[in-house]
Amino acid sequence: MAVMKIKTIKGNLQAVINYGKNGDKTDNDVLVSSVNCSVNTAYEEMALTKKFFHKEDKTLGYHIIQSFKGNEVSSKTANQIGKELAEELWGDKYQVIICTHINKENVHNHLILNSVSFIDGKKYHNSNSEIAFMKEASDNLCIKYRLSLVNTPRAENERAFRQNHIDYFNRKDEKMQKIITDIDEAIKTARRYSDFKLTLKAKGYNNIKDSGKYLSLKTPYYSRNVRIDRVFGERYSVQGIKERIYYKEKEKNPVANLNKKYYRKVYTGPKINKFLLKTSSFYRLYVHYLYFFGKLPAKNQYKELTPEYYKQKRKNNMIFEEINFLARNSFKSISEVENYMNTLEKQLPELKGKRELLWRKHKSADRNNKANVFKEINTLTDKIDTIQAQKKACNRIIDRYEEIKKDYKKEIEAKNKSQELIIADKKKVARNR
Repeated sequence: MAVMKIKTIKGNLQAVINYGKNGDKTDNDVLVSSVNCSVNTAYEEMALTKKFFHKEDKTLGYHIIQSFKGNEVSSKTANQIGKELAEELWGDKYQVIICTHINKENVHNHLILNSVSFIDGKKYHNSNSEIAFMKEASDNLCIKYRLSLVNTPRAENERAFRQNHIDYFNRKDEKMQKIITDIDEAIKTARRYSDFKLTLKAKGYNNIKDSGKYLSLKTPYYSRNVRIDRVFGERYSVQGIKERIYYKEKEKNPVANLNKKYYRKVYTGPKINKFLLKTSSFYRLYVHYLYFFGKLPAKNQYKELTPEYYKQKRKNNMIFEEINFLARNSFKSISEVENYMNTLEKQLPELKGKRELLWRKHKSADRNNKANVFKEINTLTDKIDTIQAQKKACNRIIDRYEEIKKDYKKEIEAKNKSQELIIADKKKVARNR
């Protein structure tokens, strides 16, 4: 059983993080973990994200408390549950720190969520449907780890109310219906799972994350990633989609609408104060005359989201990831980046060799031991993927540094040439005199 509470942080984000990381309550920081940031520099990275997107005021973050029943769960398992919850809900674009407190009779987690996304700068809003999804995910994790659930009439009513919120959001929201239509079309036209992903990308979906169990993706309709099996059910999990692709009945597949265009609203008029619009009659008269004289647009304008737009957006995301990587590792010069990349290259052969030995062990192992060996292989694969991703980031940073260096040299040469021409002109004028 886990009881969830959510609080808005508007005063001091660092004080809340320091309270969560209190060594007396977290077994000297042993029970502290994080998602998309480092445990030691969590506040600095969150503050850097806010500063980068110029969103350093109003709601600074969210403080989520996840309390478990008595000693039903160990402190390490509680921290693991909190981390899995953070990765499932916010792992695609938000920074979270998870602190497990053991100073009271019941073990409880403190999850501190940055309100600004480090991917696109969008702010997280704890709407009723978001809270419903959060509590639903928490209950599912409790079932996964065989923890008890509250079965009182009040708890049952709350679950029913929560499910109504989720169902209403999925059923009534027009954007969700468009997403499910696009996914169904992609499944019908795909012969392989890879074709399904390519079709979605052609329709404007990006940032597709496949963990092997569930699929989350960035849609043209929302600023956040959507985990589609949580929204639409098991038929839209990775396994469900594969079964629908590989075991569908033989029929004429419809042609995929790859030429479909997507648009976003563009507001070209002056900014309107919504508070004054509700409270001041004089301000409403002012807005009326803005419309009357054509200073405010009568209709919303729409701009087509072209492939160039998505390329530039992807480029911007990669640059921000590189900045975040540099800040997280506190690099001061390009030589430090090169040294770090060299250490990563030395680690890769050793890890790949260990994984190869584990695969051989997996082939000759019994049924009982195969699962344990496979878990070790998965952990090694995660380490290898992380190192390879960091290595790619280092390569991109080094290449970008060389490009900037070349551009800087060209600018200096151009300035020197222009100065030489100016001096030559002055000498000519002096001779003519």
